Amino acid sequence: MTVDGELITQFGPEAREASIASILESLMKLHSLDVEELYIRWEQFSYQRHEKQTDLNLKNLDSFKEFLQQQIEKKALQVSSASRKTGPMKKNKVVRGSTNNSAFGFSIPNTPTIKKRKLQVSSSTKKENGHENSLHFSEGTSVERTQQLGSSPLLNSDANRDVGVSTPIKLRESGKILDSLNPENIEIAGGIDPNVETATKVSIAPYFDAKKYKFRTMRQKIQDAADVLDEQIEAFHELIKGHYKLSTTDFADPTVQSQSEIYAIGRVVPDSALSEGFPNIDAIALETSRNQGIGRRIRLDLEHVSETSLFLGQIVAIKGKNATGEYFKVEEVLSLPYPDSPVSTANEIQEVQLSMDNAPMKAVITAGPYTADDKWDFSILSDFVDRINSDIKPHTIVMFGPFLDITQSCIKEANIPQFPNMKTQPKTLDEVFYKVVVPILKRIDSNIQVVLLPSTRDVLSRHAAYPQDSFDRKMLQLPRNFKCFPNPSTFQLNEVFVGCSNVDIYKDMKEITKGGSTSMRNRFDRVSEHVLQQRRYYPVFPGGLKKSLKFKDKTGKNIYEHISGADLDVPYLPLTEFVGGFAPDIIVIPSELQHFARVVRNVVFINPGRFVLAKGVNGTFVQLTVNCPDIESGDLTRIEDDEPTFLHNVWKRSRVDILTS
Repeated sequence: MTVDGELITQFGPEAREASIASILESLMKLHSLDVEELYIRWEQFSYQRHEKQTDLNLKNLDSFKEFLQQQIEKKALQVSSASRKTGPMKKNKVVRGSTNNSAFGFSIPNTPTIKKRKLQVSSSTKKENGHENSLHFSEGTSVERTQQLGSSPLLNSDANRDVGVSTPIKLRESGKILDSLNPENIEIAGGIDPNVETATKVSIAPYFDAKKYKFRTMRQKIQDAADVLDEQIEAFHELIKGHYKLSTTDFADPTVQSQSEIYAIGRVVPDSALSEGFPNIDAIALETSRNQGIGRRIRLDLEHVSETSLFLGQIVAIKGKNATGEYFKVEEVLSLPYPDSPVSTANEIQEVQLSMDNAPMKAVITAGPYTADDKWDFSILSDFVDRINSDIKPHTIVMFGPFLDITQSCIKEANIPQFPNMKTQPKTLDEVFYKVVVPILKRIDSNIQVVLLPSTRDVLSRHAAYPQDSFDRKMLQLPRNFKCFPNPSTFQLNEVFVGCSNVDIYKDMKEITKGGSTSMRNRFDRVSEHVLQQRRYYPVFPGGLKKSLKFKDKTGKNIYEHISGADLDVPYLPLTEFVGGFAPDIIVIPSELQHFARVVRNVVFINPGRFVLAKGVNGTFVQLTVNCPDIESGDLTRIEDDEPTFLHNVWKRSRVDILTS
């Protein structure tokens, strides 16, 4: 539709008159407005005049011009007065827009069309700050910005300035090493050689069936969910029998009163279905399988257990008796066996040596969000891409979402500015990614292979449940060196098995610990051991939930609003289990908690931390170096079998550095 046609559609038949159409088009160019935005201003003008409908004529258009000019002057005056009143140590109050949140809500399958806010440059602000990039909004909150952005032409535009913050952000020094694993034994790898073709050096092989993740969400059946939960208990029943050399007669129903000591397997649950909050050692029960106890529950008495660590959803094997019929007195909590480690044959290791020319592999791991909680600023990501190409030069980058976080205040409040230097403005959040984020990602050297994993908080994902289907690379308009994997997923980087899950198990697992030795251990180690023993990336059930108090009803009951969470799709939880019955060499699980890299049971666990912190300060990322496998060096452990195989021992020959982004 032409501009004239859009004007007639919005303003009515009066816009057919040439003189009126000419004035409207002139106002659009002068104030950088499109037809819809100009009509919104016209409605504001009519409302100010206390008229339900203002006639579109030349006289009223003259008044409309003055109205627009007064708006600009009023905002400029507000910015000027705010800068004089605010002292150097005082932070201006953040004023949120009044836009209805329901426009974004949780309609992830169809990204909503949003109304953009225009950005105007205040000449007085330019002079005060000494450069041309300080801005303020012509609608909503006045904003000042003094932080310089990255070198990308798109990022040097007004569009990526802070929204709702009036004080400059002091960034940390980029590339500073905050923590390291094995720094004394291994040097940082040099990475790719720009003078040599390196696209085939590191082989990335998925270790999952992508088709299984393409299920339809919000179609859970109670029977299907119950079957999966029951199968989890039964699977561990066979595992425990084989590991401890027990017979079927050693196991019995723990809910039935008996004076005999028995073994029982079940799931840890609260003793009351109505219980909320943090569980405690005196209020937990065991949920049995259909085969062992018809799914009934029995309260656990752990008085005789001196050391243990439990959590809701955990599959446990216990020894004790139910003498009264009211509770099961536990004498021992059996330790679950750990999964095996992956191995490779001598031929497979030699192939890796040839492809890498005996050089170490270098990888980078990042985890979103990639902007602050209240800003649209991708400058840190843009600068990071420049350093990736010029300094870091990894063979592979693994990037976790969210790339556009649906819980970000800018998205919830529709504070999305218009992006200058663009022929067509993004009208949906998907288009914001295509036109703002993709150009940054495309600057990554084509010799570097990039793996993208989604988050359940990603606006881009049409699959907001865990396990989660992968992004569509073609739909996101990404080049061939990008690969999109599901959440969670297991894949190989050369011989190294890497397991990735983008749900925060370290925050969601509410442990119930007993005993000084258990409580004094590092919590990250305890949670990591639970992940290994349960053989699932997210063993907590029910999943974690992030919510906020919305209001209280007439009875005084708290009514909460769902913000985000694990969003488990229970019938498909088998997709979250370790593939092949063995533990990966490296497990990466991003968390909101402190970044870390630790070796737990010969597995390297990594939390890269947030790439950009909530207030816009640069966060952290991980730089991984893995020495090339060498049979002669003794770094690999030989296992005698029909064909000799070797344990990878990645924990011995890898270095993990956590750096500022």
